Amino acid sequence: MEKPENPNKKLELVIKDSDLPSLSKDFAEVAIDGIMDEGVLQDLPLVGGIVGAVKFGNSINKYLSAKKIYKFLFELHTIPQEQRIKKIDEINNSRKYQSSVGEMIFELLEKIESDGKPEILGKLFKAVIEEKIDYETYLRLAHIVKRLFYYDLVWLKNNSEGLRVNGRINDELYTSGLITQDLVNIYEKAKEMNKDRKPDVNDRSLTYLGDMLISIGMK
Repeated sequence: MEKPENPNKKLELVIKDSDLPSLSKDFAEVAIDGIMDEGVLQDLPLVGGIVGAVKFGNSINKYLSAKKIYKFLFELHTIPQEQRIKKIDEINNSRKYQSSVGEMIFELLEKIESDGKPEILGKLFKAVIEEKIDYETYLRLAHIVKRLFYYDLVWLKNNSEGLRVNGRINDELYTSGLITQDLVNIYEKAKEMNKDRKPDVNDRSLTYLGDMLISIGMK
């Protein structure tokens, strides 16, 4: 009996070895919406094989999975293949992490909503390959993105001015690790912008992780 393909390994191979520049934004926007048809799914470049290796309870789950994988992969399409292979092999060969890159990413994509989170994870992983952030930072940010409501992340982006965060913040966002209430630090930044301005108890600023999320993952 033929052993079933492993979707984790298949995703990693697609990220490393496939012609990602062939991905089309227009194709994604048009074809993804018609992906309920099995034939369309199999014809979807690079994604059909990954999704085909997974057993789904219904076509809705298959559709959502394909949509998330495609959106994630599209964010990597400008990275040269050699660069993708080098970084993924470097991470896997380090033996620092219990799961391979493919396993980790597939698990993340399966557990997040399909709104804008796949694009965020794709942009952040692109930054890993380009060595703008390290893989451990990626995993920390990916965990936060997975846990938080997507539109809270959108709110944070829209209400951030530089490192300063304006407006009332809900509890989940405040405890996420993306925001800090370091009044001394905020006061120093305030002096740089406006020497007469004094901080108050409502002042918040982005942490390092918050800044990376907004400036890289949600640019």
